[in-house]
Amino acid sequence: MAEQNFQDRPEPEPVPWPEDAVGAAAAPASGDELRPAAGVLRLSPYYYFTDRELTRRELQYEPIGGMQVQITQTTEDVDSLGVPQTVLLPRRPGQPRRLRLGRHSEARLLRLPIAPIRTRSKGYMGLLISWGLAVVAWCLVQRVRRRDRAWSLIHVHCSELPWTFLVALAAGWILRRPVMLTVHCSAIVTFHPETFAGHLLIGPARIAERYALAKATVVVVLTDRIRREYVARGLVSPSRVRVVPDGVRLGQFVPPSAPAEADEPPGAPGEADTPIVLYCGRFAPEKGWYDFVAAADELSNRRAFTGLFVMCGDGNELPHCRTELTRRGLSDRVRLLGHLDRPEVAALMQTVQVVVIPSRHEELGGTVLEALAASRAVVATRVGGLPEVIRDGETGLLVSPREPELIADAVLRLARDPQSRARFGKAGRDYVLSRFDATAVARQLGALYAEIGEPAPARVEPAGSADPRRGSQESA
Repeated sequence: MAEQNFQDRPEPEPVPWPEDAVGAAAAPASGDELRPAAGVLRLSPYYYFTDRELTRRELQYEPIGGMQVQITQTTEDVDSLGVPQTVLLPRRPGQPRRLRLGRHSEARLLRLPIAPIRTRSKGYMGLLISWGLAVVAWCLVQRVRRRDRAWSLIHVHCSELPWTFLVALAAGWILRRPVMLTVHCSAIVTFHPETFAGHLLIGPARIAERYALAKATVVVVLTDRIRREYVARGLVSPSRVRVVPDGVRLGQFVPPSAPAEADEPPGAPGEADTPIVLYCGRFAPEKGWYDFVAAADELSNRRAFTGLFVMCGDGNELPHCRTELTRRGLSDRVRLLGHLDRPEVAALMQTVQVVVIPSRHEELGGTVLEALAASRAVVATRVGGLPEVIRDGETGLLVSPREPELIADAVLRLARDPQSRARFGKAGRDYVLSRFDATAVARQLGALYAEIGEPAPARVEPAGSADPRRGSQESA
């Protein structure tokens, strides 16, 4: 059934944001508290707010996945380096127009009214288009007010949809600043459409990506695979493409000190001696949740396997997953936990024995890094950048995508072999420690900012530096 576009919904009263909110992401920003906006202008339609009420608002329109988590984490870590950031994000109904994101950074939440776009994706498509138009309008205002030189560069986070690439092209042209693209999922190389909307948008997305790559000052990709593909296809010269992977906060995702000491998070099933197999991710076709359910069905029919299954995350296909579990008679064997906050995910990782990444396409995948950081044994599909992290037989097991029987075989093998689980877990954590530490990733970005950023005026006041409470009634 088609859901209402977000523009059709009545807008509730803005939520009050306490000054001492956890994560420093929930308090309104005051112009007096922020440094001059002479740092980075970051454009992203994706973000994960650590405040629960902000998260609840966000989940009304889009599921939170690894891309949102990574962008938020990067923003916070770069702020800790002392880099001022102005982050332009979509504004959902009930959200304020300005937020403080850290000691040096603020968010401007934007949207412009558009005609309703009815989709099954919670009005998400309309939200993206509204954000893109609002960003272009906001940039034009800065140009007219002669604030276009207030930032040393523009950093745009792009996915497989065309809007982010188009916004990058427009913002760079209007503000005349160097543009850095981070491509979280390439429409040209990685993305394989699974839905009608995906097939409809893939052509425009590839065209927009090609033009944005040609115009960008520097292109950041997550894996060596994408760098090689871009260069081989003549899309980017080798000197303009850099690999900066996703990162994981190693202090948050840690191995349990002892199996018996790991506490079960609320809602997690099973006893200490019962193997638990985890799916953690969005409920979307490309994430392969259906293949996980089919593998669980296969294993449930094998008397040799007595384990349980846990699925956590959110997405438009979560109701379909519930229906499929009921149809297969798996409601007692598979526990659906829904959306979990990051600390809850970290706690859950400590209670499971095997983590399955059944993606049908994947640029890199934050869940696999978190699982390895927690020393969990991983079964992953041989797609995208996953083989760069999961080395078959060393840090986990790789199987072909869309093959539930192979997933089931690999899970059963690990469930029966605690020595291999321990060996894979240790090797996986060591590998993540060496390459994917979030602090090191932030330093890489900081070095890139210093390299390509152009000097800004000595002092330029942040755009809209008036009191955000007084200015909250003005249009975004």
